[in-house]
Formats: sequence, C-alpha cells, structure tokens
Amino acid sequence: MARILTVLTGGTIGSISDGEIIDVNERASVILIDKYYEKYGREDEFSLVQPINIAGENLETKHWEILINFILEYNIDGYDGIIITHGSDTLSYSSAMLSMCLCHLPVPIILTASNYTVLDERSNALNNFHSAVLMIKSFSRGVFTVFGDKIGKSRVFLPTRILEADGLNDTFQSFGGKELGFMNDGKFEFTDLLTNPDKAEIEQKREAILSGRLTLNKKVIFIRQYPGLDFSNIIIDKDVGAVLLMTYHSQTARTIGKGSTLSLIERCHSLGIDVYCTPFKNLSEYYKSSAELIRLGCLPIYKTSPESSYAKLLLACNTDMNLIKRDIYFETL
Repeated sequence: MARILTVLTGGTIGSISDGEIIDVNERASVILIDKYYEKYGREDEFSLVQPINIAGENLETKHWEILINFILEYNIDGYDGIIITHGSDTLSYSSAMLSMCLCHLPVPIILTASNYTVLDERSNALNNFHSAVLMIKSFSRGVFTVFGDKIGKSRVFLPTRILEADGLNDTFQSFGGKELGFMNDGKFEFTDLLTNPDKAEIEQKREAILSGRLTLNKKVIFIRQYPGLDFSNIIIDKDVGAVLLMTYHSQTARTIGKGSTLSLIERCHSLGIDVYCTPFKNLSEYYKSSAELIRLGCLPIYKTSPESSYAKLLLACNTDMNLIKRDIYFETL
C-alpha cells in the first residue's frame, strides 16, 4: 500500500460540467477518488489537500508561490509520494517551475491532468491518476509529468522538457525528442533516447535551490516571435527583472525595420534590464540576425525548452541569477 499526498489545484481534472459550462468544483476531487477506488480498488491511501482551485488558464505566478510554499512547508513524513493534479493548459509551465523547486524532496512527485472531466466517458483522468500512482511505486524520488495520448497510452515526461499541448489533439510532446518513458502493463519503461537520464540519475539526491519561502516579485516578460510583431508596442515596467525572447527554431528574430528585436534590446538595456533568448543551440555558425542579437547583448539560454527557460529565468530574477547557468533538473539537453 502506498500513502500518497494528493495536492489538488483545479483544472479539468478538478472540474464538473453542467452540460454547457465546465468549471472547477470541489466535489470533483471526491468523484475522482471514488471512481478511482471503484476501478482500481482501495489498495492505496490518498490524503487530499487543495491550496488553490483554479482553471489552468487562470494560473498566475502568485499561484506558484502559494502551491510551492504549501508543499515545502507540509509535513511529508510517512508519505510515499505526492501527486499534483493540474489544468492541462498550463501544465508544461507548472511542470517546469515545480520540478525545479521541489526536485530535492525525498519522495517522487507526479504532476498530472486530464483531457475531459472525470465523469466524461472520454476522459483519461483515471488512467493518468493511476499511472501517477504506479510511478510513485516505481521510483524512490524524482519529479515526473504523466499524461495519456489519444490511444490511451500513458506517457511519462521529464517535467522540464514537456511542451505545451497540441491545440487540436490535446497531446503533449517532449522538447528534444521522445518522452522519458511510458507505462506498459502497469510497469514503467524508459524510451530509447540518449539525452534522457537513467533511473540512478533521476533518483540521486539534490540540493534545494530555495533557501526560504518563494516570492516572485520580479516579473519576466516572455515574448514569442511572429511576423509583424512591433516590439515598440511592448511596455516594460519597473518591476520587470528580465525579458525572455522566444526566437524562431533557427535562433533567428526580426532585426530590421521599425520596432525590431534590436530596438527592444536597446530599450531594455537603457533601463538596466537584460534580454535573454531561447531556445538556442551551440553552433559553429549562426544566421546574421542571430549574430546581431548576441552582438547587442542578448543572452542565449542554450538547449532548454521555452517553458523551462521562463521558469528558470523567473526563479533566477527572484533568487540568484547564477541559477540561469545551472542545470537544475534535466532542463538542459
């Protein structure tokens, strides 16, 4: 039997539908566990806590403060692991942030979500939750994100590499290639990918990156490139700690014309604010626009997903800027 702390945060897995509107509802957690017991039996014990209750799309950095501080201050002695249920829209962002802040804890931590509400026959909620339980029984420590694909296969991701879900199929992918592994007949199996860590690496002890309570007073502005974006329209407030620019896949950005990326970098530097760019690869040669970004002082974050780059930069701006140089939890490929 496993004793599991179950941290509920809302999302679709914590919602109920009235036939027209889907919204978070505290009754959903009771339904989830009752349905789980009906399908899988009562072998395991779940202690339910709910520090926040929001739809995933309404997630703000203040909710990360509440959730992370709650878990860090909770007495987890006697628990075999922690399951965190979450909304799928922002699952990749919270996976990155929470895994960096909690990877030092001495029990496995699993984030999971669902594509439909628990009572919807199309839902993968129970399967995802069951896979989360099985992951706790498979590892002595480590942080993971679990979500089933369209054919019902439970896929296990490194939380610092999971990318935002496909808007059409509601499926997730892993930055840099394959996911960490998958559940096969109730057992975890690693995928064959050299950039993925092995079991020993995942289970090794880690130092906490936080020395006290998490506070995220400084903001990071995260900007995604698209044709026609005029950077002069972006307001940089005094509480901005850094700007993160998501380049095109070839590490490029618009550097000519009115309101180019270069104008943004110059304006930020005049305010004493650094600009970072992601995802960058270590290359022997760059396109001209990439070289212009670096020449002007844009700081690359190498071989890291946009979500993890954002989470790490936000943590660094609010704790220690040296964090940006560290590989905290397998985010750097």
